[in-house]
Amino acid sequence: MATITLSLEEYEALRDMAMNNHSRSEPIPIAAAKKKRRKVSKYSREFGRQLKALKKKHPRSKISGLMKRAHRLTKKKLK
Repeated sequence: MATITLSLEEYEALRDMAMNNHSRSEPIPIAAAKKKRRKVSKYSREFGRQLKALKKKHPRSKISGLMKRAHRLTKKKLK
């Protein structure tokens, strides 16, 4: 069998190439695709305001009941 002599730097470079499975030493940049956010509707904003106010007034009430009341108040306000 043949004897191969490598310096420490050559050995580490060869090992890195074998472990990374590519010949490049610098990482490949990955472009992050940003999703466009949807515009919040007028109804949704008003509903959020109404629900927040109701939660402040009635902190121990069930959320389902507060949701119903908030929807009713929002419909009245936007009419």
